[in-house]
Amino acid sequence: MPMDGFTLSFLERELRRQLVGGRVDRLAQPERDAVVLTVRATATHRLLLSANPSQARAQLTRQTYENPAEPPMFCMLMRKHLGGARISDIRQIAGDRILTLVFDCLDEMGDPVQKTLTLELMGRHSNLILTDERGTILDAIRHVNAEMSRVRTVLPGGVYRLPPQPDKLAPDELTASAIEQRLAPLSSLTLPKALATCVSGMAAVCAREVCLQVGADPDVPLSALALDALAPRLAGFFAQAPSMAAPVVLYDDAGQALDFFAFPYASYQGAPQKPMPSLSEAMDAFYLGRDLRLRMQQRGAGLQKHIKSALERTEKKKAIMLDTLRQSDRTVQNRVFGDLLTAHLYELPKGAASVTLPNDYEPGSPEVVIPLSPMLTPSQNAQSYYKKYRKSRLAEQYARQQLTGIERDLTILESALDDLEKCQTNADLSEIRQALTESGFLRPDASGRKAKKPAQGKPYRFVSETGVMIEVGKNSLQNDRLTLHARGNETWLHAQNLPGSHVIIRTEEEPDDATLLLAGKLAAYFSKGRQHPQLAVDYTRRKYVKKAPNAPAGFVTYTHFKTLIIGLSPQDMAALQRLSQS
Repeated sequence: MPMDGFTLSFLERELRRQLVGGRVDRLAQPERDAVVLTVRATATHRLLLSANPSQARAQLTRQTYENPAEPPMFCMLMRKHLGGARISDIRQIAGDRILTLVFDCLDEMGDPVQKTLTLELMGRHSNLILTDERGTILDAIRHVNAEMSRVRTVLPGGVYRLPPQPDKLAPDELTASAIEQRLAPLSSLTLPKALATCVSGMAAVCAREVCLQVGADPDVPLSALALDALAPRLAGFFAQAPSMAAPVVLYDDAGQALDFFAFPYASYQGAPQKPMPSLSEAMDAFYLGRDLRLRMQQRGAGLQKHIKSALERTEKKKAIMLDTLRQSDRTVQNRVFGDLLTAHLYELPKGAASVTLPNDYEPGSPEVVIPLSPMLTPSQNAQSYYKKYRKSRLAEQYARQQLTGIERDLTILESALDDLEKCQTNADLSEIRQALTESGFLRPDASGRKAKKPAQGKPYRFVSETGVMIEVGKNSLQNDRLTLHARGNETWLHAQNLPGSHVIIRTEEEPDDATLLLAGKLAAYFSKGRQHPQLAVDYTRRKYVKKAPNAPAGFVTYTHFKTLIIGLSPQDMAALQRLSQS
């Protein structure tokens, strides 16, 4: 559901009930465009204010966020001005996508003052702006100068002005007569488009739902509807909307959250809409994992580009080496031609362009035509073929040697690309960089300073139905730690012949069928072949898994294994995704 003004109105009322009167206890900025305020009211709440262009929103959240080692400047300024402040008011501006939080604070002299935090939910123009009681901008999470916008600048020290307001009806103006007056000139449009045009903060999805709620066909032109009867129904709906709050999350058949709504939508009648205690909890269920994946994609974008470029170069190199090997028949032919010319050297005429000789290397000695250079003597032509043979043989040997390393490099790069999708923390991302640096695909720090030892990422942890712990590595370094530190009789699993995670069942007893099946599904899901209809997963005791000296991170050999054939249904995929995000 887009965070339009209509949905924001429900959230505003929810936040006001929960937070007004609460005191700001902590303030963090886990991302460049998002802050989290810990507010102590009747209970302790975490308020997320995000100005992310694709996921801008405000909500109470139970999710935890990883904070940077050094707080950004905007976070430090927020702590200075809002630390210990009390929230005195929360309001939405004119039904639009603008939410303001008013704080009662103390200035440097200890005098009471008010400061306002304004969240503008405007897509790529989203922003979070802190102002004092005179409307002066103290700072913003995203600065906007005159070169970036000719309409409005947002810079510290400037005067805060609201974004340009469209000529639309605000919630307190939605009377029957006002609605009828605004809709009348739009008779050529359908009712949803007309509502989105003249009602503030009304997204297309929401406008279509309003039509169904008042019993109007959303697909016919407005001219086919009786406005004098429709306008009172619309006004009545908007008047009673605050009492309709009953948040739900829309799921697909596989159990994947597709959307969230402030109340059950008739537009999706028949689809699973699970009731939630609050709109914030509905948003948590919807954004669970999505926000994290987006953040990690942004952080790892440069690394992903580097890996893909290295993959492309390595695959081109592999193609060249394979082409060299495909020419091995010509290599043998050059030697045969040299031998035949040497054997019949004194029979060959000088200056000939070719010669036909019996090929004694094949049964029946069939005749073969050997091209010659007229500029060379017969002996020089024979030596030329021997030279080509030696050169081709050396190239073939070089190609075979190179292919071994190339295949290893491709496995490392494909594994790293797959591991990027599993990243949940900066430590996970740092471990991928470290593994690529150790393998020579990234340059080490050129500053000459001794690099600080990065924090170790933690593997996924799951518990089977019978209470057995299962751990899954997120990258090659974690795979090494997980496998090499496991006890000898614990069960180890891995997708057969594919890049993927090492999985350890944390019991030295024979795992029960339910635990083994879950571990097999996890090994399949956290591998490159997760989309295959059926996937082979090998399992054995940890003591049969060995790591060769100087082998790259994550490379092991194993024996005494058995194989599971795993098929992941869409329901399995959705369930495992939810488990990995919880």
